[in-house]
Amino acid sequence: MKLPLWLLPGLFATVWTVASAIDRLPIEDFAREPSAAKASLSPDGKRLAFLRDFGGRTMLHIADIDANKLSRLDMGEAAVKNDARKEVSAFTWVGDRRLVVTTTVWDAFYGVVAVNDDGGQPVPISGYENNVGQVKSMIAGRITYTMSSVLRETVHAFYDKDASILMLDRHELSPGSANRPDIMKVNTVDGNVSTELKNPGEVARWGLDFNGVARLGVLSHGELSGATYRENAQAPWRTILPLEKRSGGIRPLGFDSANNRIFVASLNPENRWAVFPLDPATGVKGEALVSDPVYDIVAEAAGDTVGPGLSAVTFSKKKQTLVGLRYTTERPQAKWFDRDFIGYQVAIDRALPDTVNLLIGFSHDENRLLWYSFSDQNPGVYMLMDVEKHKLKVLGMRMNWIKPEQMAPMLVVKYPARDGLLIHGYLTVPVGHQPKDLPLVVLVHGGPWVRDTWGFEPLVQLLANRGYAVLQMNYRGSTGYGEELYQKARRQIGREIQDDIEDATRWAITAGVADPKHIAIMGGSYGGYSTLFGLGHNPELYRCGISIAGVTDWPAIYQDSDVAESKAAKRYWRDQIGDPIKDQYDLRGISPVNFADKIAAPLLIIQGKEDQRVPQDQAKRMIDALTKAGRKPESLFMPNLGHTLGNEKQRTEIYKAVVAFLEKNLGPGVP
Repeated sequence: MKLPLWLLPGLFATVWTVASAIDRLPIEDFAREPSAAKASLSPDGKRLAFLRDFGGRTMLHIADIDANKLSRLDMGEAAVKNDARKEVSAFTWVGDRRLVVTTTVWDAFYGVVAVNDDGGQPVPISGYENNVGQVKSMIAGRITYTMSSVLRETVHAFYDKDASILMLDRHELSPGSANRPDIMKVNTVDGNVSTELKNPGEVARWGLDFNGVARLGVLSHGELSGATYRENAQAPWRTILPLEKRSGGIRPLGFDSANNRIFVASLNPENRWAVFPLDPATGVKGEALVSDPVYDIVAEAAGDTVGPGLSAVTFSKKKQTLVGLRYTTERPQAKWFDRDFIGYQVAIDRALPDTVNLLIGFSHDENRLLWYSFSDQNPGVYMLMDVEKHKLKVLGMRMNWIKPEQMAPMLVVKYPARDGLLIHGYLTVPVGHQPKDLPLVVLVHGGPWVRDTWGFEPLVQLLANRGYAVLQMNYRGSTGYGEELYQKARRQIGREIQDDIEDATRWAITAGVADPKHIAIMGGSYGGYSTLFGLGHNPELYRCGISIAGVTDWPAIYQDSDVAESKAAKRYWRDQIGDPIKDQYDLRGISPVNFADKIAAPLLIIQGKEDQRVPQDQAKRMIDALTKAGRKPESLFMPNLGHTLGNEKQRTEIYKAVVAFLEKNLGPGVP
């Protein structure tokens, strides 16, 4: 099969003009935790909350910007066995001095708690946080007591004296459908929870106005969708879009109070998600505000390197309307509709011309703006723009020990799959080298319902620094490229998805980028599964492989995984992957444990012992099957590690194992 080379204009010029090759940098430099991540500005603009590692766990830190003081919030210990460590995964400001915090254990949901920025007045809200005093135990790596409630999603903050919020109840522990959420009101000061709005039965998504009133309900019934609307909290609901078959349906984004419009995400003629105004009186969509024929403007998921995400709409509480949005095409970018915000973007782009500069938050009076500036070679910096003082201040660099000039550029590539579908991806080439005859690591993202994005990625940079080119591809099923690419992945795990990955490898060979005798395949989660599949079905392509938390037995994962505990997740897996009963034969056929005898290349299996998404038994079954076939792999089982690469110490050990394995089995990278 002959695959043409499709590269953006200037790719080779970009590579040829970079600096000379550099020395190997310490592995620890790439494994170190960022000094700040997922930063968020308080409503009054006086404090910055962010995540940072402390003592091997991710904890919430608060910086008083004007006083130049830093404090750390101790969220306490998880009351479970096996030395489980509670960490912070997300947070939301619900007042100038109060936050709602989501905690995790081994990267799995633990609970939600409200707390002041000094750690005072903690109030448990949901999950295991709300079961203080109960006896808890661990069985097979899972917390086994019953939670009183599982409220996870904050959809509105009132910023009132009670720091009240609205959350969705998806009935995870009670009768009802996860896709028919009720709206609950939570007083985060005293912990009182009440039902704000009961789902009438067919509302899958709610649209709330600036006052927290649910005024739009997106209806769902099988393949049919529609919408209901009300003028205010006292007005009756009326149908503005009857239930009928609509491609993709709509997703509420927010309200334009000034012009009495609703903004929704809907599919454009090219089946890409775009932003449209919706007339609440008639249910008629207007012309798209932002639309693209190739990329989704408001994808369901597009990476989360910044914190708020690379795909998000920006509403002004002060102006009561949509002022802009950020989205990802080949690279992240922003679009503004408001003259003030256009001016802010122009100003920071002039001040920082060599980075992508994204506005990720601002104070309610819009006098203080939080920016995140980064590139493929620059890990990023958080900047504060003071509009009144006309000042730009550095708040924190994510990884100040990284020198951008020593990092490798991430280049945009495209290639046609065997059925003609155009696949987008990224190629990272070692500094000082042309994209020609290089040892290559094919790095497959997980999911599969996420995507790789342009930006700084420590693992990619480590591999490039060790002399390996890195190829990433957004195969079918990846988000951000429209419904066509997404739907083409349905029931295609181990089939056409894998064809896209194989075609990427063959493209790299045909294009002359890869040395065909020195190609490795590697990935985590679904990428780990893809690694095992590729080694078994395309042994001539790959010299070795690394599977991190890869699925090895699909019928078993339906029972072993934490997905078994979620109604919505089980339904989604049955629809997208296959029914564990009806499709059991097919699922067995694409499970690597059942073709272990076909895997001959050297293999490294890395697995977290506390992984609840892909439990360690999956890895053990694969190792047993390979050993029985006379193909015993190398393995690394990590204690106290869930479904991630863990903390700095764990990540360093994993990275060292990866580099050592590649140098031994793929061969040394280019000088």
